[in-house]
Amino acid sequence: MTRWLPLYVRSRRLPAALAGSAIAVAVMAVAWAGFTDRPEVPAGLAVLTTALAVAPLGPTLAGTDPALERTAAWQWAPRRAGHLLGYAAAVVGLLAAARVLGVDFGPLSVLARNTAGLIGLVGLGAALAGARAAWQAPTAWAAMASFMAAPGGPEWRQAALWMAQEPGNRIAAVTATTFLLGGVVAYAARVGPQVAAAEAALEQ
Repeated sequence: MTRWLPLYVRSRRLPAALAGSAIAVAVMAVAWAGFTDRPEVPAGLAVLTTALAVAPLGPTLAGTDPALERTAAWQWAPRRAGHLLGYAAAVVGLLAAARVLGVDFGPLSVLARNTAGLIGLVGLGAALAGARAAWQAPTAWAAMASFMAAPGGPEWRQAALWMAQEPGNRIAAVTATTFLLGGVVAYAARVGPQVAAAEAALEQ
């Protein structure tokens, strides 16, 4: 395992992606710390930061040669599910670590809920449209939620703006969980279009 794992990680460009996520969180944290002495980041900005941390991970959901991966002896479904769940944990850890800088992006439960839902959307995007476009839907949704961040309202609005809801909101939790489970299942099954090996680089 120790021999193939570094090669596998590099082939997925995971170090660069995680660095991009860390930089996104750090830039937002430093900017907020320089703007005010108040540690609590507004919900809208926290949502946008979460999306910016998730976005770089989308391209890592496809390898350089999908045809080779389909012929591998590995069981890819559990590994793909592990990718998404591991990414969610990494993003939550980065957001929580910002407290070292005196910046609070929100309660851990909200960070976990929003990250889980966005990671699920990334998985759905990778399965349906390819890894190259996986970041678009969650980023657009988060941008909308960040500008319309206001908790409460009718149930449909709570579902649409699930990222902006207060901790413990049942509708937001159900929505995020649904996206996570849907993304994990869809990406694990890889129901999206298959690309030729010559076009694989475009998926990155």
